[in-house]
Amino acid sequence: MGAKLSALIALLLVASVVTLVSLSNRLFVEDNTALLQQMNSETAGGLAKSVRELFERVADKAALLASLAGGANPSKQGAAFARDLLGRDDLVLSVVVLARAGGAMHSVLTVSGPGPADAVGWNEALVRSVIGNRDLAFEAISRGEAQVARVSLPDRSGAVVVAVPFLGSGQIFSHVAVAVVRQERLQRAFGENDLVTTFLVDRRGRLLAHPEREMVDAGTSVIHLPIVQDLMRGRFHNGQSRYEDPETGDASLGAFRVVGFAGLGVVAEVPEAKAFEAAHWVKYRAILVAVIVLCASVLVGQIFSESLTAPLYELARAAARIARGDFHIELKARARDEVGYLSLAFNAMAKGLEERDRVKETFRKFHNKEVADRLLSGDVKLGGERKQAAVLFVDIRNFTAMSEQLAPEAVVESLNEYLSRMVAEIVGHGGIVDKYVGDAILAVWGVPIEQPDDCERALRACLAIRTALVRLNSDRAARDQPPLYIGMGLVTGAVTAGNIGSTDRMEYTVIGDTVNTASRVESLTKQLGVDLLVDRSVRDPLEEKFLYEPAGSVRVRGKEKPLELFTVVGYRDEAGNEVRVDSPWAKYTAVSIGKAA
Repeated sequence: MGAKLSALIALLLVASVVTLVSLSNRLFVEDNTALLQQMNSETAGGLAKSVRELFERVADKAALLASLAGGANPSKQGAAFARDLLGRDDLVLSVVVLARAGGAMHSVLTVSGPGPADAVGWNEALVRSVIGNRDLAFEAISRGEAQVARVSLPDRSGAVVVAVPFLGSGQIFSHVAVAVVRQERLQRAFGENDLVTTFLVDRRGRLLAHPEREMVDAGTSVIHLPIVQDLMRGRFHNGQSRYEDPETGDASLGAFRVVGFAGLGVVAEVPEAKAFEAAHWVKYRAILVAVIVLCASVLVGQIFSESLTAPLYELARAAARIARGDFHIELKARARDEVGYLSLAFNAMAKGLEERDRVKETFRKFHNKEVADRLLSGDVKLGGERKQAAVLFVDIRNFTAMSEQLAPEAVVESLNEYLSRMVAEIVGHGGIVDKYVGDAILAVWGVPIEQPDDCERALRACLAIRTALVRLNSDRAARDQPPLYIGMGLVTGAVTAGNIGSTDRMEYTVIGDTVNTASRVESLTKQLGVDLLVDRSVRDPLEEKFLYEPAGSVRVRGKEKPLELFTVVGYRDEAGNEVRVDSPWAKYTAVSIGKAA
């Protein structure tokens, strides 16, 4: 055993060196990552402030020069005065005033400074370049939004234009003032740097300024970069992250800052390979030294260490197999020593992991993934907890009568096809399928995890189910099968969520008055002849986002006051336009019930 210990000590020494070096390198990388990200953030913030001030100056100067030149009613004296001011300014090259007429933009006034702008046709070519620029959304400008885009000047040089609303009435502007700034004016702030690369992007992710000028001239888009995607989402005014370029695979540390003008953003990034090059060289050299020491130790103790290292290698290979999910391992104990006992213990561990994995996979078949993970982690209270949730019941109309006319196999096949498509829409909109009751589905949003938009996602799932049913009935018609009609009832409110049942058999589910109300609202779809009903608990908070039609007030069993019900016929998109979601099966013959549901 002494020889084994000698070899083990050598290995431990090498492992210690590698561990210390790795830990030191890791700490170095973490500390410098924080510093670099702070530097990126400060750099992006400083540039964003400078760019915002630059464009605000340009916007103010464009409006001023356009006003001096006469604006919508230009005068020769005013234009001459504005041209004289441009000649003394190294910021703005030209100012163009545009107006809409007959659905198209036309030039009212063009003022350019001295120099190349005096050439014949310069102003006309400049106006054509501005009006024809697809990156300038003149509709948005007429609503008061500033726009920035890149254009090519008549002399083929690059420039940036800043378009701002100029004249108008109230919230609508009839004239647009466009200032032209040479590309070099922006490039000065985004020059070469040995470590940090900074660039400016517009609201579409295209480069407006970059150290590599040819990328800007080519109109390169960097929307594929994750840091730019984070910027474009507009959730935060600033942020930082580590990301990889999807095209090259190169990792970088980056930060962005919203400029606060025309949707522009500044990004500062540092390639990891450049930032941690020295640290990696130290790590590689230390590992090389450790490997040399290890080789020397192995050479000296090779004869005496075989009985120890071989089982360890076998254990390492077994661990790799377990990491890949292969638990069928049966190691043999070569000797009755510590390593032999470790091999036996490793076998027992592999069997235990296999059994646990099998139980976990089986458990997930009987619960939603989110619920199963929470139960296995112990985060769900066994005694139940009160939650605010959206509860949806979905049921097939006349499925019992339909089933009596089909073979059992056909019934199960039709039901599985229907459930697969409906559940896909529920899960796709963040819902949890609580249980199946025959052909009925009970789904909830807000259990076990609450989200602020649970009610909206639940209602969007209902419209998606309506659309999915259209596709399903189309497929059924192609197979000469009758169409399916469904009823959906959606309400929101307080529920009790928890493990309910006996000590031998429990089920994680939701109960309460909200669940009962949702079930009764769903049953009322038969009486009212519609596929979807919601009450005021859904309609009131989402009144501006969806399109409703009153379905009437119905007295529901267990409620003192009648429920005021609505059917949902569509939604409003981000621009406020109405989008109807129709279906041939959204309405059907009402069934007179005669009593409160």
